[in-house]
Amino acid sequence: MSARPLAAPAPHSPETSLWLRTLLVAGAALTVVSFAAMVLLLVSYFLSVTAWPVFYWFGLYGLPLGFALMLAYVVAKAVLRRRA
Repeated sequence: MSARPLAAPAPHSPETSLWLRTLLVAGAALTVVSFAAMVLLLVSYFLSVTAWPVFYWFGLYGLPLGFALMLAYVVAKAVLRRRA
């Protein structure tokens, strides 16, 4: 461990920039919505009801895209911390 204490970042520092928070929130929201769509898709399948096609889209594309956005957030934070 380093000898220097960890300080909270300043409110407008690059580590807390708006685009990074937006990236994280968008990724998390898309992942949650996609997971809910997958659950609804499975429920509709077990109830023998024709599923709405948007559920398929969110399940197939939304879930990986949400995780990719969150991974981009982690990479961007690592790059910013490395430069600081």
